[in-house]
Amino acid sequence: MIKRSPHHKQRVYGFIAGYIASNGEAPTIAEIGKHFGLASTGSVHQILVQLESDGLIKRSRLWRGIEIVPQRAPMVGWLDR
Repeated sequence: MIKRSPHHKQRVYGFIAGYIASNGEAPTIAEIGKHFGLASTGSVHQILVQLESDGLIKRSRLWRGIEIVPQRAPMVGWLDR
């Protein structure tokens, strides 16, 4: 289960990246929620909005529409936002 801490974004980001690497497609919001024991898709959505705002993912309205955005340099301090 995700606890509200500075690390929740990192854990969700890591899950998404690993899921894409293993499955060749992004997880659904429901799959992310299930993995972390979150009953509300709103909680997952909120984290995804933060990751997108940080420039780490890109979302589309397509089914499984989450992409990892390649980073040129390490994102120093991105967890602090």
